Amino acid sequence: MQVHLAGSDTYKALIDPRIKAAVAVAPWGMNAGFWDASGLSGLRIPMFFIAGSDDDVSGYANGTKAIIDGSTSTDRYLLTFQYANHNAGAPIPAPAESWQPSEHLDFVPFDHYADAVWDNVRMNNITQHFVTAFLGQYLKNDGEMNVYLDLVENSGDGVHALEEDGTPKAEHTYWQGFPNRTAKGLSLMHKSKGE
Repeated sequence: MQVHLAGSDTYKALIDPRIKAAVAVAPWGMNAGFWDASGLSGLRIPMFFIAGSDDDVSGYANGTKAIIDGSTSTDRYLLTFQYANHNAGAPIPAPAESWQPSEHLDFVPFDHYADAVWDNVRMNNITQHFVTAFLGQYLKNDGEMNVYLDLVENSGDGVHALEEDGTPKAEHTYWQGFPNRTAKGLSLMHKSKGE
């Protein structure tokens, strides 16, 4: 692990200047002491984190949220699936074989891919929506993507208010890209560099 030690010459040599932004789904390690303030301050590219509020593997308050709080040298987001566990938004579809019980496990392997609260397809669609907007904004410099990222933090606080012709009223704060009554159980935190 020494080669990956933050601040070391070997770590600095690993940094690829072609990487301009990154998405991390339920990153593990903060809850186990793998990150410190110095390491987190080394994150310099825009980051988009995805987590479940009930993640018992990576942790939430002491895990992914602590990473976003400490990464003050960059612009970053945290999409949270409320009540989801570690598999929140995981982009890996479950293989068909995972539905079959295994004599080597005390659970059906599908549980490794699934969440008890959220439907995987819905989580994947929501993840795709936000990652597309994030990468569009930070890799393509597409300013039109900001409407999908500059949102009231808690989706349930958004107000759906449209004129008869479908144009938004002044009080309309519903999450862009979500039809009425569909932006539920989510939050999107944004912290700018220096915050």
